[in-house]
Amino acid sequence: MLIVAGKGYVEPESREAFLAGFEAAQSRARAEPGCLDYVVAADPVEPGRVNVYERWESPEHLAAHLARTARESQPSPVVLSMEIRQYEIGAPGPLSP
Repeated sequence: MLIVAGKGYVEPESREAFLAGFEAAQSRARAEPGCLDYVVAADPVEPGRVNVYERWESPEHLAAHLARTARESQPSPVVLSMEIRQYEIGAPGPLSP
C-alpha cells in the first residue's frame, strides 16, 4: 500500500477556484483501479494552504494514475509551491489507545 501526502500553497484568494478545479479529477481518481482514497482539501488553519492525501493499493496503481494525469494536467498559474511525498506502508492496522 502507498500513501501520498503533502501540502501546497496558492494565493489565498485563489484557493476556492483552485479546489473547484480538482472536483472532477478527484471523482475520476477515486474511480480508478487501486485508488482507496483521494483528497485535495483546504487547510482549516492556513488560508493559502491545500492538503493532499491519497491511498493506493500498489505502486503499479499509482504509476498508472500518474501516467494518466500527466497527459491531462495543465500547470496552474496560482500554485506557489507544492511538496508531496509517497510513503510505502508495510502492514497497516487499526489505531488503538
